[in-house]
Amino acid sequence: MEPIVGRVGPFLIYGYTAVLASSIALALALTHWLTRRTQAFAAIPGWIDGVLAALVGAFLVGHAGFVAGEWAYFVERPSQIWQVWRGGFSFHGALLGGVAGLWVWTVVGQKRPFAAYANLLAPALALVNAGGWLACWMEGCAYGRETVYTGQWWHDWLAADLPDTLGLFALRYQTQLLGAALGLLALLLALTTIKREKVGGLFWLVLLLISISHLLVSLLRGDPAPQLAGARLDTWLNAWLALISVIQYWRVKRDT
Repeated sequence: MEPIVGRVGPFLIYGYTAVLASSIALALALTHWLTRRTQAFAAIPGWIDGVLAALVGAFLVGHAGFVAGEWAYFVERPSQIWQVWRGGFSFHGALLGGVAGLWVWTVVGQKRPFAAYANLLAPALALVNAGGWLACWMEGCAYGRETVYTGQWWHDWLAADLPDTLGLFALRYQTQLLGAALGLLALLLALTTIKREKVGGLFWLVLLLISISHLLVSLLRGDPAPQLAGARLDTWLNAWLALISVIQYWRVKRDT
């Protein structure tokens, strides 16, 4: 793990920020490539403005969600609330803010169909999701709970000597790398679907895959989280998102 990867003059380059920014840049390049190579996306105008609206929403709500979840920490360090370059984003907050930003731009501002832009940006969402997991691996956030070696390869390959956010090392599940791998799998499935020219409901399919991956990884996470009925709150949120995605995807396919 590399919390700090370099320096530019007096400014430190944080691994979390560098990896997340790189994944966003790659997602933009991927989206541009899709508009050139995919017939279903070729006629979608002004998508870059939609991306900017989604990024603003994701940035604001994602960081606000992180601060709210870690309020006990930030209430003693209020100056760090605004130090967004150090990282700190809630996945569910960023997702909500990004979708809301895109919806406001398409439906309210431009009177354009939200679904067309959401489907176009679905692969970018999968890529940024994987990048977010790798960013957490660099920073040490979203770490796994402690475990022991069992001598069984299907279990032990997930474990490594890793730190928590306080820098305390222990044998933990590599939740960040598992999440990144599942995120890249979602991206691969999305691109395969696009290749078959079946882009209707692509956003809901990608959201379903991402939600399931976050649900599975949450079962192995060891970082503190609010609890509800004996389970992590994010586990419940991921299950809810998966259910909503299934319903919406079924509705799209039913109507086409």
